[in-house]
Amino acid sequence: MKKLLGIVVLGLLWSNICLANNTSILPNGVYEFHWSYKDKERIEYHVFDTVKIESGKLEHLSIPCNRAIKGKYRKNLKYKISEDGKKLSVTGIVNMWKDDEDSKINIIFDRDKIKDFDINKKPLKSFSKYGNFEGEEIHLQISKTNKDKWDNFICDSTTVKFNSYSPKTAKEMLKGLKKIKKQKVYGDLYYPITNKEKVPLIITIHPSMGFVPDHHFKFFNKLGIAVLDVQTFQSRGISKQWEYIVSEEAATIDAYAALDKISKDPRIDKDKIAVMGFSYGAMAVINTHQKFFIDIIKPKNRFMAHIAYYPLCYLHKNIKTAKSPLYIFIGEKDRMTPYEYCEDYSKKVKENGGTVVLKVFPEATHRFEWEKLKIPLLLTTLSEHKKEFLSEKLDPSYPRYDIGEGAFDITEPNAWSYFSLKDEEYRKKLYKECCDAKSLIEYNKNAATEAQQIIKNIFDVN
Repeated sequence: MKKLLGIVVLGLLWSNICLANNTSILPNGVYEFHWSYKDKERIEYHVFDTVKIESGKLEHLSIPCNRAIKGKYRKNLKYKISEDGKKLSVTGIVNMWKDDEDSKINIIFDRDKIKDFDINKKPLKSFSKYGNFEGEEIHLQISKTNKDKWDNFICDSTTVKFNSYSPKTAKEMLKGLKKIKKQKVYGDLYYPITNKEKVPLIITIHPSMGFVPDHHFKFFNKLGIAVLDVQTFQSRGISKQWEYIVSEEAATIDAYAALDKISKDPRIDKDKIAVMGFSYGAMAVINTHQKFFIDIIKPKNRFMAHIAYYPLCYLHKNIKTAKSPLYIFIGEKDRMTPYEYCEDYSKKVKENGGTVVLKVFPEATHRFEWEKLKIPLLLTTLSEHKKEFLSEKLDPSYPRYDIGEGAFDITEPNAWSYFSLKDEEYRKKLYKECCDAKSLIEYNKNAATEAQQIIKNIFDVN
């Protein structure tokens, strides 16, 4: 019996030695797991995770966000090194670009089948068929790295579902929500690693591009603030838009529906929930601050703050707002959504007793906080407001309207919703009157950093 136990112990020791030293397919160390997708002959490289291997056990050190293959899928795959250390299998469920169905993958690395194996000099490469999709594959390349610093952010999310509505315009909402089309909506919840029983939360509303840049999730995660990223477009079957398929009014209802849903989560401090949106999403955020929408939606909870990055501000005749503050972040050189409109709107809010903080950042353009725009990008869409058009609309003699009037004036409250209902000929004519087919956008570090500091102050964190 003692001899048998000795053999078992020696076997276990030998197994651990194999896994730890160079006889293992992945000896102890830090690795980069590079993920790619292949569709017939086309290959898309997406993202890499930083992984630590210790005695055959795998630990994720960093999982960046990626819209094609989400972090939650990469994190939840089963990574297994065989007892003899010669094989690595990566199995489980993934989903590329939010396909209708999840798909199984089974990626195998076999040391005995790799010619001239040397993980220190040459990466491992293997792939799996992607579900039942013909010609589609998931590729994984594993490389040894000597770096000793990495981003500790783990982009892992869970799905939160709630019920909302899909109005076309604010005018349609005047008689309440009962006759408006109902809509099931979901959001991705990113919860920070923390020892606290309750944490603050930010609800994010994406721009017309259909997604929030992932550096925002990382920023809030480091502050210990949860994020509920509402998927207004994906929930309604689209990925992006310019003219509205999904109105900003619909996104406004989504925001409050998400607030009431997430306020029930015992891990969330419901008194410290703010809403933040970008461009299209920022216009919805401004709506969430207005009594017109609050009184019709009748949410059970309220936002502590409303944060709008570069919205198109409308011109109002009268305006009543919530007691909580509205923050508008916009660039001086942003001609897609000119700051002058927001100056006019902010003045009107203050005249009616509301609280608004307008921050116009010098030299900043639209999307000034997008870190991936460090190389300026010139858009060639009809998006830059002409000076003469802007002057005409801001003239005190120009007509003003209240929310819900539906006058089909391009500067009236929620005008873009009404404009989008017009025929193509009307839209082309108005584009020609208002805008030039150009607009420069680029990252502005000073503006981005200052905006983040204001947000830290809102949540009273460092």
